[in-house]
Amino acid sequence: MEDSSAILVLERQPRELTRDFALRCLEYNISHLHLKPGQFLSEQSVCEQLGLSRTPIREAFSKLANEMLVIIYPQVGTCVAPIRQELVQEARYTRWLLECGIIKKVVQQRTEEDVRWLQWSLDCQKEIVASGDSERFLEFDNEFHKKFFEISRMTLTRSLVQGLLVHFDRVRLLYLQDMDWNRTIREHTILLDAIKTYDAETAYKALDVHLGRVLTDMDILSKRYPQYFKA
Repeated sequence: MEDSSAILVLERQPRELTRDFALRCLEYNISHLHLKPGQFLSEQSVCEQLGLSRTPIREAFSKLANEMLVIIYPQVGTCVAPIRQELVQEARYTRWLLECGIIKKVVQQRTEEDVRWLQWSLDCQKEIVASGDSERFLEFDNEFHKKFFEISRMTLTRSLVQGLLVHFDRVRLLYLQDMDWNRTIREHTILLDAIKTYDAETAYKALDVHLGRVLTDMDILSKRYPQYFKA
C-alpha cells in the first residue's frame, strides 16, 4: 500500500538537526503537492531519498501527524492527510491575525533597502506569471510575506506556525494551477504601494482582502479537486 514516489530533497542548512531537516523537506513536499492528499508514504523510501536513518523520519512523521498533515494507521502505514477546510480556515485566520497585527510596524520600521527587496520580489513574481511555474510563484509569494516578519523582527513567531500554514499553502498551490495569478500581483502591488508611502491603513485593508480570498477560492477548488479534500 505504501507509495515510493520521489520527493524533492531540499538543501540541508548548516547545523540543521536531522529531524528538523526531514520535517522541513516533508512539509515542503506536502505543501507543494509533490506528496498528494491520500498518498501513502514509504518510510524506507523517504529514508533513502533524504539519506537519513529511520529515527528522524519517524520523528518527522509523528510531528506531521500532530500537525494533521499525515495520518498514521497502525499496522498499515502513513498517508498524507486530505485537505480539511476547517484547518485551512484556521491557518488563514492565523495568518490574518499575525500579518494584520504587524503591518503597522512594517510600515513604520521598513527601510529603503526593505522596499527595494519587496519591489524586486514583486518584479520576479510578475516575470514568473509568464513562465507558468506555480511552485516558484508560491515560493516568491511566501518570501514576500515572510519579509514582513523580518522587518518587524517577528521571525520566530512566523516559524512557530509553519506546520499550520502548510494547510493554507496546499489550497494556494491548487489555486495557482488554474486560476488568475494576476489577482495576486494586483493585491501585492497595492500592499507594497501602501508600505512605500507609510500608509498603514491602506496596507491593513489590502492584507485583509488579500488573505480573505482563499475562503472563496477553497469552495471552488473543493468542487474541482474533490479527491484532495476531506468529505
